[in-house]
Order: sequence, then C-alpha cells, then structure tokens
Amino acid sequence: MAKRITKTETKGVFWLAVIGFPIYWIAQMGESVGWIPLTVVVIAAIALYVFYQLAQTKKRREALMRKYGDENLVDALMNRTFWQGQTGEQLLDSLGKPHDIDQKLLKTKKKEVWKYNHQGFNRYGLRINLDNDQVVGWDQKT
Repeated sequence: MAKRITKTETKGVFWLAVIGFPIYWIAQMGESVGWIPLTVVVIAAIALYVFYQLAQTKKRREALMRKYGDENLVDALMNRTFWQGQTGEQLLDSLGKPHDIDQKLLKTKKKEVWKYNHQGFNRYGLRINLDNDQVVGWDQKT
C-alpha cells in the first residue's frame, strides 16, 4: 500500500517550489550571462519599483490636496489614520474600501459598521462605527 503524503510534507514541497526553483533559476542565469549583468538588472528593477511607488504616493498626495486643501488632513489620510468625527469619504481616502459593511437604517439616523482586516469567518481586526456618515468609535483587535 502506498504511503500518503502528510500535510507537513505538502508544505515542504510547496516551499521548495516557491523558494527553491527561483533560486535555482537565478543561479543558472548567473552562470550563463554572468553575475554582474544579472546584479545590474536586479538593482535596476528594484530602483524602478521604488521610483514607481514614490510617484504613486506623490500622485495620491496631490489628488488629496486638490480634494481637501488642508495639509494636516492630507498628512493624516496619507498615514492611514482614523479619528472620531471623520467622514465616511475621508475614511475611504484613508483606509480604502472596507471588506464588509453592516448597515442599520433607523428613523432618524443611519448606523454602519465598516469592517477591515478580514481574519476569518465574521472575524475582523478593525471595526469602525459610523453614525450618519461620521466615525463615532471603533474596535481594534491586536
């Protein structure tokens, strides 16, 4: 009877494929074209990635400045912070779209819970409570 592969062995094979094959491929490339050109290409790729990220950050900051016109508010949004009294639109600009939203519509107000950092079935690392589109509180798991 053939032995079944265990969960640990499956993980080992997975990590071998994810880590081992790229290292093998890089070693083969280094031997065929030389290590100096390969190193230059890798450094150039990293530099382009960093340049792209900086350009995207600058573009986002400029768009937020055009939208709000307040440097302190834009700094807070860029730092992905939230606070009581923050509007729903500002929260979207700060943290992005939530994973899920629970809504309750009452006669005089709208209550929402925006859920971020999905961790499992109905488990979230951050729940932000909004009343009439303004942040009134939150529950953050560590």
